Amino acid sequence: MSTAAGPVTRFPQWRRQLRRLRPVLLAVLAVAVLGGAAYAIYFSTWFAADRVEVQGGATVPDSAVVRAAAVDPRTPLARVDLDAVDARVSELAAVADVAVHRSWPHTIMITVKERQPVATLYRHGSWQLLDKEGVLYRTTPQRSRDLAVVQFQGAVTQVALQEVGRVVTALPTQIRSQMRRVEARSMDSIRLVLRDNREVVWGSAAESDRKVAVLLLLLRRPAAVYDVSVPEQPTTRAR
Repeated sequence: MSTAAGPVTRFPQWRRQLRRLRPVLLAVLAVAVLGGAAYAIYFSTWFAADRVEVQGGATVPDSAVVRAAAVDPRTPLARVDLDAVDARVSELAAVADVAVHRSWPHTIMITVKERQPVATLYRHGSWQLLDKEGVLYRTTPQRSRDLAVVQFQGAVTQVALQEVGRVVTALPTQIRSQMRRVEARSMDSIRLVLRDNREVVWGSAAESDRKVAVLLLLLRRPAAVYDVSVPEQPTTRAR
């Protein structure tokens, strides 16, 4: 018995070699594409950080933030040191917090949170604004009537400023509206002088929330001096 065989198709030699080389060629192509992309992103000026945008500033000019950021417009966006930009902008006295991120393809976005004043201090011939962290961050030619006035009866130390900032921040509007000034003899000897010349012996900023609660109750009683420096044992007295 015999059978008839159909025609046999033979691939040319070069086609067989091409099939064997296809994975290699694809790998080479992928490497070339990735290499080109890496070069474009990290080393070329195609994606340069040539734009800086600022958000959140109210009293700090955007131009001041851009100058402080000092981003080289020739630097590829991917290579900009965001931590370094953050650190430089944070050196601005009126800036409390900074967030920096990239916005492709060309922009560095900087969001600033400004310090908010809680009190004012007359020093070196001008009024200085004090924030809740005890930072003196801006001078003004005139006193702001909305802010408590701080008077130091001794050296103005950073620790004392921090204590005053914490105390004033803890005070509710009900007490702030009655307050004429804050007197700081030291970091743990702070007094509030009310508009009717009544005084509140506060002590340090420790337990300020509890002191507030006690003081609100004591103010219902007629007295000249209210002592909440030890909130567990408050006292009142006449002059």
